[in-house]
Amino acid sequence: MRLAIIAPHFPEYSVCYAAGIARHCDVLVCVDVRQLAMEYEGRDVPRGRFQLERVHFRQPLDLLRQLWLVIRFRPTVVHFQEAAGPRRGWFNAIIATVMKPFATIVLTVHDPVPHEGRDAAVARRVAHIRDYLRRRADITVVHGGYCERRLRESAHPPRGRIVQSEIGLILEPAQQAPAPGAPLKLFFFGRMEAYKGLEVLLTAVEQLHEEKLAFTLSIAGSGPELDRLEERFALLPEVRVFNGFAPPNRIMALIQEAGCVLLPYLTATQSAVLAAAFAGRRPVIASATGGLPDVVHDGHNGLLVPPGDPRALADAIRRLAGDAALRAKLAAGAAQTAREVLNWDRIGGELHAAFGAAE
Repeated sequence: MRLAIIAPHFPEYSVCYAAGIARHCDVLVCVDVRQLAMEYEGRDVPRGRFQLERVHFRQPLDLLRQLWLVIRFRPTVVHFQEAAGPRRGWFNAIIATVMKPFATIVLTVHDPVPHEGRDAAVARRVAHIRDYLRRRADITVVHGGYCERRLRESAHPPRGRIVQSEIGLILEPAQQAPAPGAPLKLFFFGRMEAYKGLEVLLTAVEQLHEEKLAFTLSIAGSGPELDRLEERFALLPEVRVFNGFAPPNRIMALIQEAGCVLLPYLTATQSAVLAAAFAGRRPVIASATGGLPDVVHDGHNGLLVPPGDPRALADAIRRLAGDAALRAKLAAGAAQTAREVLNWDRIGGELHAAFGAAE
């Protein structure tokens, strides 16, 4: 097998995946040069037995260069990461059309149904391109059982085989710092859209503040929901807010400072935040929504709460804050999940076997 990976988005995910599957076959991975530099700011890009090409997804000449790189590589499998925007979607669609007669076409669908807010607006504009590539794919990769069900229920389900996989570890530090003790330190990060449940978190934290529970909360990211709620967070002395782009090294440091990462989402498919939390060997408190329970097992590597329920979220935080033994147990479960489930070598081996069966 010779595998070409086309990644208009998710550069760290794609590079780590390339490193894992390169143990089994020859790999070329084409990633966006600007996104790669941003995600690996202050860090070395991993080296491995794969060919890494830094490319642009802007002009027709960029498309021709990518086509030339792929054709010269002579792949038997071409694996696309689904694109969010129209230009990158057209790049994927054209390369897939050219390579379809010569190679197995694989597509990873990260979000079978777009998130509410900005993602949904963009998805409506590119639906025709997205659905075209989904129909052309011989194999579609999704992240867990929930994502597979949503994809099969969608208006244009894939015609080919669907394979379940995981989002492997990202933002993995060179060394994991021991989890801090009391008071409990919480961390919430990412794009601040309404579906992330930021107001649910705020209501829960306000309740815990009134109770005088000993805890701290760090928030890092940007988006309309944080802009809307930032003044209320500023009234809470337990909370630090970093409103703006947080570079990867900053996110990694904040995960290591924390005892727990929060995902109080109202809806979800899967989440790279989970992969980053477990990469840092930190447990989570997450909503039991979407595909999150496919990875978060209550009482093993985290605690699950009903979505949209600030009282339940406050109860889970209170429970974790008052039980050092539970914190240690969940941290050990997070480390086990990192080693055994979200390990890129294991993920790469399973995908290699799935693609090989289709050749």
